[in-house]
Order: sequence, then structure tokens, then C-alpha cells
Amino acid sequence: MEWQLTELSFGMARKRIPAEERRVRILDAAVAVFAEHGYTAAKMSDIAARAGVVPSVLYDHFGSKRELHVTLLMAHAEQLRERSLRRIEGATVEEMVRANVENYFAFVEEDPFIWRVFHQDVPADPEIAEVRQELADRGTAGIADLIRFGAGDSKPVKGITIDESAWILARATQAACHGVASWWYENRDVPRERVVELVFMLLWQGFDGMLKQATAD
Repeated sequence: MEWQLTELSFGMARKRIPAEERRVRILDAAVAVFAEHGYTAAKMSDIAARAGVVPSVLYDHFGSKRELHVTLLMAHAEQLRERSLRRIEGATVEEMVRANVENYFAFVEEDPFIWRVFHQDVPADPEIAEVRQELADRGTAGIADLIRFGAGDSKPVKGITIDESAWILARATQAACHGVASWWYENRDVPRERVVELVFMLLWQGFDGMLKQATAD
């Protein structure tokens, strides 16, 4: 009986987890470790231990800490874009702006990885910096598309084309949301609803002013 239990235990210990499940475990563990320690201080051995795998298995999936970090960076940034850059059919421009601001700050609050890598820990690694810039540019383009969608057939404002206005407002929107989120990272006692309302009011004055001026011209 004792032998049978030993054999059973040994068999259970050797039971292999499917590769996709291991990958998910590693990614979840990496989110937690990067969020807690930042990129520089995070260790692959800590990520492996958190995921319940040996380091060699971790390296089977990701060849380096940089590769793992970039994978998470791209995945979480894509989720952020999907949540906060939505065209809402039938909604007014004001409703769409408010909804997307709300979605942005809700996602930032929920995602510890986004909190850390976008608003506190910026690795000096040039390859990661290049990826971050590419993702920021995609975000700007997405916001500009949303602004053009909201502007509809509005005329240019004082010689500035709708496309130029969209890019200018997109950059301003991105800077405002990023700046406020960075401040909020250190002031989490301020309710998200209050942050959203203030950012919406700031942004809406720009959007509304552009549309009203275009209509008046």
C-alpha cells in the first residue's frame, strides 16, 4: 500500500501541464512580479517560482526578460486600446468622449502592469523604449481616428485641416490622460469617478470648442 501511494504521488508530480496553460501561468506571474518590482528589479527566477515552473521551462517560452516584458507590454496596450478607443454608434460625441475616458481610467485602475510600466517604471532598455514609442504612436493614431469620426463633416478651423486638428487633439488627449494617471498612481485615495469627471471636462472643452467653431465658420 505504501509503495502504491509512493508511485501515485510520483506519477502526479511528473504530470505535465499543457504548454498553453504553462504560458498563461508564466504571463500571469510576470504581470505580478513586474508590477511589484518594476522591470529592472524583476528576476526571471522569481517569475518562474510564482508561475510554479522551473526556470528552464520559463526560458522555453521566453528567451529573455526583455522578450517577456515586451510580450506583456504589447498585449496589455492592445487591451487598453480596445477598451478606451471605441466608436459608439448612436452616441453623441460628448457621450463617446465621456465613455472612453471612463474606460481608460477603469482599465488603468484594474491592470497593475499598466499602472507600473506606463506610470512609474520606464526601463532604460532601448529596444523596450522603441516598442513603447510604437505603442504610443498607435494610441495617438487611434485617438485621432476617433476624433475624425466624431467631427464628421465639420469644416476646418481657421485654416487648420480636420486631420491636423485631430492629431493635435489626439496628442493633447494622450498627454492629459497619461499625466493625470501618473499623478493618480501616487494619489489613489481620489475616487476614479472624480478623476474621470475632471479629465472629461478638460477634454470636452477642446472637442466641443473645435466643433462649435467649425460650425460657426
